[in-house]
Amino acid sequence: MKKIITALVAIMMCTSTVMASVTIPDHNGTDLGLFEIGTKKLNKAVKGYSDIFKRAGDQYGVDPNIIAAVCMQESGGVNYQYYSDGTSRPAWGIMQIEHTNEKAFAQFGLDRTGTAWTLNDRLDPEKAVPYAAYLLSEALYRYDYDYAKMLQSYNFGETVLNRILAAAGDDWLDERKNAVDYVKNWPYKSYGDAKYIEHVLAYYRHDIEYVGAKVTLNGELVKFRDQYPIIENGTTLVPIRAVSEMLDANVSWDQAHGIAHVNKGGKNIELHTGTTTAYIDGEEYELEVSAEVVNNRTLVPLRFVAEALDMNVIWHGETRMVELVDKYSIATE
Repeated sequence: MKKIITALVAIMMCTSTVMASVTIPDHNGTDLGLFEIGTKKLNKAVKGYSDIFKRAGDQYGVDPNIIAAVCMQESGGVNYQYYSDGTSRPAWGIMQIEHTNEKAFAQFGLDRTGTAWTLNDRLDPEKAVPYAAYLLSEALYRYDYDYAKMLQSYNFGETVLNRILAAAGDDWLDERKNAVDYVKNWPYKSYGDAKYIEHVLAYYRHDIEYVGAKVTLNGELVKFRDQYPIIENGTTLVPIRAVSEMLDANVSWDQAHGIAHVNKGGKNIELHTGTTTAYIDGEEYELEVSAEVVNNRTLVPLRFVAEALDMNVIWHGETRMVELVDKYSIATE
């Protein structure tokens, strides 16, 4: 019996150690060692939406495991709409999107599908999850990839969180308990979930593959729109439109032949979908990964294009970040 108990204790200690070591790969900022991560499991209902979490996460540059953890905390995968007494909840669906998002949600649907979404569409996971991923993505950018601040803003809202950050500085985590003091015209004695980060991170595990990456240009974090970078076979792919904006290049897409053209300073780059052969001023090069179309956006290998346009490219694996530095700016420092 003593041997069995000893073995069980050892297993529990080992499990605890594993859970404590779970990290968010592209997190930056708040010390995540302050939180217990991955100590709880997702239920079957939430796991059933894994494919949607992954698609939304890959598109908007958010770890899909975080989206799953938020869903678990918000609804447990239940499409909530009404309270038990029949009154309507202020937030609906598996991602618990507030009714105050009505205009933004409608515009998101219009931009994404050509049709303005209604509040009832919050009950459709295929719409609610991408919108939630978009909100998380916007917050990630604003908070410089600090997942803790991003998560708390999903619950408090950015306005209230920013007031707390401004007032408490580095002590903002402790100040969350006084969130009600930072809300105007709020008739209740409490506001939001002061332990929302803790509650969500308890469900965070590496169950869903995350292929996202972030990019900095001369030290500034690059903001993407409706498709974020993805990593495929060790190659970071970015939307061709982002290449135009980041590197000040002229780009065009020949849809009939599946060819992306990038031109800058007299240099012509040609990338083909479906083949790893690329060209710079007519000279042939072999790539690890070809250009491809994802979510109706043409993605091209960032390193190949950037280096061809005289950029230094540095990959930071631990933070999943591609650092681009203009060679000319280095030479003149």
